[in-house]
Amino acid sequence: MSDDYPVYGPQVKRPLRVRVLQIASVVLAFVGLILLYLYSVNRDIPLVRVDSVTPTMNFAYVRVSGEVTRDAYVFNSGGVVFNLNDGSGEIAIMGGRAQAEALENAGRLPRRGDRVEVAGSLSISADQEVKLRMQSAEQLVLQRKRAPSPAPGTSQIRLADITAAQKDQQISVTGVLKDINVPGPGSKAPYVLTLEQNGAELDVIFWDKVFQGLERKLPMPGKIIRAFGRVDVYKDKIQLKVWEPGDLKEVTDTKTPVSDGMVTSIASITLIASITAEQKGGVFTVVGTLGEPKSIPGGVIYPITDDSGEMVVLFWDKQVSGEERDALESGVHLRVTAPLVVYKGTLELVPEDVGAFRVEESQ
Repeated sequence: MSDDYPVYGPQVKRPLRVRVLQIASVVLAFVGLILLYLYSVNRDIPLVRVDSVTPTMNFAYVRVSGEVTRDAYVFNSGGVVFNLNDGSGEIAIMGGRAQAEALENAGRLPRRGDRVEVAGSLSISADQEVKLRMQSAEQLVLQRKRAPSPAPGTSQIRLADITAAQKDQQISVTGVLKDINVPGPGSKAPYVLTLEQNGAELDVIFWDKVFQGLERKLPMPGKIIRAFGRVDVYKDKIQLKVWEPGDLKEVTDTKTPVSDGMVTSIASITLIASITAEQKGGVFTVVGTLGEPKSIPGGVIYPITDDSGEMVVLFWDKQVSGEERDALESGVHLRVTAPLVVYKGTLELVPEDVGAFRVEESQ
């Protein structure tokens, strides 16, 4: 037996007019959706003042414009936050991992004193705390606040004369590089160069963008460094923030005048025998003679010996390529500045880049 059932009687066709109206209604609906989308994309996003935000505006998509009052901070887990003041009040601007990476990669993370206009959705908590959540890094318009770098011959400020009252001022300093603190892999911490001048010290800090602009090479301790940046205070300690590679320079003239005197001191060299496992993580400068190299997976190690003792220098391929190590061989007199690593009881200096070591003339 067939499962098909016959249909009896004449087939009734819908009038042509009805079919035309149906097709037209579908087309009109589709066009309407397109127009609505274009309107929502291209309409002006309202610019609001912080003091005019009310709880009824929660989730509203708006723009705010003002001066950055706190440097953008990128969380280790992803995301970014900075504060903005438009003259009527202050608001925290938040962004997710995608926004943070886009701004960081483009060198557009806002800094204190910059002017910013940014769009996003308002988030108002039960206790009336107002935040703006960025939806796209492209909707952040940034205008940097930056004074021109000082011209050659501009007077330098003595390190001993810098005070917390100068916070946010842009100054130029010169000093002897005493110490280097390199952040660990994946860390958001800054690079720290400690300068010394006539007994006074100042930490000069910068982030990976500046390091990359320096061709991943840091000056050696003992070198005279000129830095131009903005004074900041972190945990009651005065520091100088540098934002551009060109604002951190090694001075080749060893008798560079600095206010009332000459920079003449040099960073001390550490005797190998005085370095202990308890000093793990510290940065040391040693000068010694290299022994026979030994290849390991991903790198090569050299014993280095001075008059006091022996330790190991480890060169990782990903940090110092084989081409950059071509000048190294057994018997070479080497100066190296690097963090101390302790591996299975062995003390190792691990240079971060080719700028962390140089061949010295034999003594």
